[in-house]
Amino acid sequence: MLRCVILAGLLLTLGALTGVVPAVATVPGATVTVCFAPEENCAAVAVGAIDRARRQILVSAYNLTTGAGIVEALVRARERGVDVRLIADKRTPCERNDGIGLLAQAGAPIWIDDDVPIAHAKTMVIDGTLTLMGSYNWTRNAARNSEDLNLVSSHALAAAYAAQWRNRAAASVPFAGREDWCRPRPGRNSPGRRRLNP
Repeated sequence: MLRCVILAGLLLTLGALTGVVPAVATVPGATVTVCFAPEENCAAVAVGAIDRARRQILVSAYNLTTGAGIVEALVRARERGVDVRLIADKRTPCERNDGIGLLAQAGAPIWIDDDVPIAHAKTMVIDGTLTLMGSYNWTRNAARNSEDLNLVSSHALAAAYAAQWRNRAAASVPFAGREDWCRPRPGRNSPGRRRLNP
């Protein structure tokens, strides 16, 4: 009880100082699994969650490369009929060993979030019940860094992250090809750019 009072006081103070009150939810029955790199194999934890997906995976990626097994697991999920959808940062298609090409070849719908300076989210919502989040990028190099990956089993949390994913998708543009992102482009309000709802 004291913890709840302290948390509420902290949030009210934060809101008064910044004008912004962060979303708060109490999620009874949520199960949280935490992985810390480089000491633990967080890529294997993510791959295991992806391999258990049956219906849908909503991915937000600041960076996404092949070689860690994560992109490959997303492609396998797509091949077994899972609805895999990706929102990526505008720099992601231009990275070496980017995983966007493989996901596009597998038929996964992809959007580029170019509405913000950096699309820094690193999340997955799996089957509306499991949310993966943390500092861990979906890359081969992330395993060498000091990173965290949290897996939270909760319908309520997954619904909140899925709603945010849909909000970002609505503000993003469909990915048509690497060549559209990996060369100098005209300003963001150029004619011909379309926004499609996911």
